[in-house]
Amino acid sequence: MIIYIYDIKTLQVVARPIVNSYGEFKAEPTKFYPDWNVTNHLSTEIEFLNPIIDNGVIREKTREELILLDNRIELLQDGEYVENNKIIVVKVPDYLFKKLWNKESNLWEEGATQEDINIEVNRLIDEFTILGEQKERWIKYGFDVLDIENKMAENIMKRNYLLTLF
Repeated sequence: MIIYIYDIKTLQVVARPIVNSYGEFKAEPTKFYPDWNVTNHLSTEIEFLNPIIDNGVIREKTREELILLDNRIELLQDGEYVENNKIIVVKVPDYLFKKLWNKESNLWEEGATQEDINIEVNRLIDEFTILGEQKERWIKYGFDVLDIENKMAENIMKRNYLLTLF
């Protein structure tokens, strides 16, 4: 097995001795790495890509640590930005049809094109007519149509919103 020896100051791997077991290495580290010094080195059975020392223990940095400590802003997801050394998460507004995150302004925007809107409005019109037909049938047979009416009202609000975009 390979043991990874890290320099405490740089967190770089300085040696990779091959041993039978980690216990064997811990019993006599200088046998496998003559420069071993407990104040300058840490050893693990794991090679970390982004090591950090946390309470004397070496571990992999979290996504948040990579973003905040290493400025790896490419790891931010849509709706996230860094402010005052904190990751801020902006909730996506429900009313957006095609959600688009603007990394410059840190705001959600409508990302739909005119064609996207036309297709969706036509789909909503078809849905509305089907709901209307269903409502008539339900009234004819004495069923409650409140749920259908709510869906129809929501359909109208969606279409009205979409038609204000362009």
